[in-house]
Amino acid sequence: MTDPQKRALGLELARLRHEAGLRQIDLQKPTGKTDSTISAIERGQWKRGIDSFLVERYVDHCLKAIGGSKGVSATRRRHVLALFKALDELSATADVASQVPPRNQLPRDTPHFTGRERELSRLTDAVRTARAQDKVIAVHAVDGKPGVGKSAFVTHAAHTLRGRFPDGQLFVNLHAFSTERSVTPSEALTELLSAVGVPPGQLPNTLEKRATLWRTVMADRRVLLVLDNALDDVQVRPLLPGSPSSLVLVTSRHRMTGLDAVTIALDVLPPDEAAHMFHRTAQRSLPPGSPVGELMELAGHLPLAIALLGARMRNRKALTVEHLVAEMRDGVNRLRSLRVRNVEAAAAFELSYRALPPDRQEFFTTLGLHPGPDLDAYAGAALTAGRLRDTTRQMEALYDDNLLDEHVLGRYQLHDLIAEYLRGLSEDRDPGLRRNAVNRLLDYFQDAALNADRLLQNAATAPTPATLVPVARPVRDHDGLPPLTDRKAAMTWMALERGNLLACLRTASDSPPRVVKLTAAMSQHLRLSGPWDIAARLHEDAVTAARAMSDQAAEATALLELGSAHRNHGEYPQAEKATGAALDAFSASGDQRGQAAALLELGSAYYLTGRSSDAADRFRRALELSRATGDRLGVADALVELGTLAYLRDDYAEAERKLTEGLVLHEELDNVLGRVTALKNLGNAFYFMDRYDSALNTLGKALALSQELGIALVEAQTTTKLGSVLRLMGRYEESVEMFVKARKLAVRLADRSLEAELLIDYGAALHKLGRGGEAEDAFAGSLTLFEAIGEELGMACALKELADMLLDSGRPTEARQRLEEAQDLYGKLDERLGLAATNNSLGKLELAAGRTAESSASHASALAIARELGNPLEEAGALAGLGRAADAAGDADTARERLREALRIQRSIGAAEASATAVLLDELTPAEPGKGSPSPGDGGEPAPPQALVQ
Repeated sequence: MTDPQKRALGLELARLRHEAGLRQIDLQKPTGKTDSTISAIERGQWKRGIDSFLVERYVDHCLKAIGGSKGVSATRRRHVLALFKALDELSATADVASQVPPRNQLPRDTPHFTGRERELSRLTDAVRTARAQDKVIAVHAVDGKPGVGKSAFVTHAAHTLRGRFPDGQLFVNLHAFSTERSVTPSEALTELLSAVGVPPGQLPNTLEKRATLWRTVMADRRVLLVLDNALDDVQVRPLLPGSPSSLVLVTSRHRMTGLDAVTIALDVLPPDEAAHMFHRTAQRSLPPGSPVGELMELAGHLPLAIALLGARMRNRKALTVEHLVAEMRDGVNRLRSLRVRNVEAAAAFELSYRALPPDRQEFFTTLGLHPGPDLDAYAGAALTAGRLRDTTRQMEALYDDNLLDEHVLGRYQLHDLIAEYLRGLSEDRDPGLRRNAVNRLLDYFQDAALNADRLLQNAATAPTPATLVPVARPVRDHDGLPPLTDRKAAMTWMALERGNLLACLRTASDSPPRVVKLTAAMSQHLRLSGPWDIAARLHEDAVTAARAMSDQAAEATALLELGSAHRNHGEYPQAEKATGAALDAFSASGDQRGQAAALLELGSAYYLTGRSSDAADRFRRALELSRATGDRLGVADALVELGTLAYLRDDYAEAERKLTEGLVLHEELDNVLGRVTALKNLGNAFYFMDRYDSALNTLGKALALSQELGIALVEAQTTTKLGSVLRLMGRYEESVEMFVKARKLAVRLADRSLEAELLIDYGAALHKLGRGGEAEDAFAGSLTLFEAIGEELGMACALKELADMLLDSGRPTEARQRLEEAQDLYGKLDERLGLAATNNSLGKLELAAGRTAESSASHASALAIARELGNPLEEAGALAGLGRAADAAGDADTARERLREALRIQRSIGAAEASATAVLLDELTPAEPGKGSPSPGDGGEPAPPQALVQ
């Protein structure tokens, strides 16, 4: 967000306020911001992002005071909000950008790139001029006939210019004219947003929202984006980034007349450049008088055909140009008589193809049956029924002949014209042979995906339903499948092969058993990586396929995965419907393990929609079924869910029992995903139980494991809770550092609820460090977020902490108002621990006003609740408050008694308040002759804090 734009918005807001006759202090309550913060906003000097809710409240309050016609007010409101929206799109995800390192996705540059100097100069000059004059860098659309070298040109240009775009170089093949299905704009945005660090779970549902997020993320970046093989401007337009400093290069066979772009039309090479390219690719001297010009004319001066002819000359030292001319002349004439498209390229393909040994011809033709965007030697071996070593040699030889492109080391692609040529060859082959080859490939991906999926879910301990075990096939040798040995390797393989797996699903769409088994083999990857809308669509297809097979067990499993995808996507009604259907199907088939899994999933959906009693019932039933069937992993999962629900319902002893038991089981089963969830939730339980050392240790382990596994959400959650623990221990500087890290993660994840939660304790820590203005802004930001998402419990917590700061700042009237609001919310929600904390704060407020009886009553109420719940922190706070009230009333003996009780508890849990309680107790305790300060049992400083486990 630029300073002039911020000032423009601030000026417009200030103009409205002056016209309304309002003071800045008058806008505190409607906006939730202090007058100093409002002043900074009006001056365009705010440091942290402001929410649309704040701007709307500000504008509406001013317009209401101004009065006038509704039409005029609506126009003015739209104008101000448009200013804010423009700013918000530039800055909302700035933290996301800072989290992700620059990416280089460019294919390898063409080693024998020749010519195109005029076009290249035109492009580089345009970039240089735009940068020098601080102007927008235009989109450049490169068009031309097939084989003219469009992709080679933009790849070479991108490598030439990459130094000018330090924030990354991104490449997307849109497959408009290839054998692979054309990529939709929504799918391309999924790929691009993932490449720049947006987690799949945070991708919006609609194309419009994904495009908006993409423009926002890219707003301030200098990125080079290549959109290769595009169909038309409709496919391209949503993919254009919002940054004026980014360069977009588009290639297409069609001219992009509907796109506001600079057009670079590539034609075939001039005769001299064509000859020069042939000499470079042939890499050998030719006898004087060799008819290179005639050969180039027969090749149509087409770069793709020239590259193939040069490769033939390079690899066959006895071959002459005259021989190539004769072959090309015969081939061109024959293909013209058959009215083949792209005659020159096809003639070059045929020449190259006929020059291959017979076994390589057969290998290459079979390779053309691959339906996906690329392939490695394992997929090639499966398709051609060869050995891995032999397949690798064949693919390398085809690469040397320029018939395959190695875009990433060990991964190969077919040019779309070559793929089209191979399809024509395959049509003349025995349909049974073609079918067998494709089935071998589908078998391979099914088996390899299942191996990867088992590693992702620790499936050595997780039983697989019989219906989802792949059909056994003979493995040719020990290297028939990729050697995936751990979870990281499995994740990498799944990410690389995702496009191929989806292409296989499309190829197998008329085979319900294939659809069911391939989708099931991707299930854990889809659970972890999403995007959830795509996952839901795939599982819906699997449900349809299972029903076509009349396979109830497969249908139940697919429904369960569909429910999980809907839950992850926040579609709770659909999640309940699918999971309920899965439970019915598992019950009908007598599959008790399936019933337990469905009950756990259903319980999670119930909890997320506020039905904790129903959730607890489903979790208990799942536990019983898992124990009855001997499913230890199911038992562990159910225990963790029950333990988590217990601490959320203030039953801490039960939470510790269940979570510890579940954690032990997950450790015995070596289930890393279960372990990290159990550790995180157990650490949270220790936090609520005020067992800070245990919380630090347990949350530290969860943090390390979440970072190792790359689970950003768990990392953000554990970092937040570690900051909260450190704050309660009085380690405020460390606490603030944790919250800063956590907030960056929360913004990156677009998790407003987590951001709102952490801002409460962040504000409390800042307050303790004497940074009152920042603290008040943090509380106001938390309240704004919680109000926007309708989370009343969070609002109550923020109000209580804000009140504590206001009281310490000498603003008791405002503090009382906030505490009463918090008390009302806690009472409405029946949140008793929150009521105890609020009553303790009210006790301090009453004492500060000189009302000792009212103070004692508030603390006594807090003490009763805290003891009933077993919460040491609030119990100690209540006892300390009662001690202070007794001291103010002149009852020194009672004061000392209560303070000693409070100090003992505070020291036992490592609470920061122990120091202040010890000082007060020291003041109230008469010193005996010859004695110094109270002993550690009565009043010294607590032991040095332990180091934070990370």
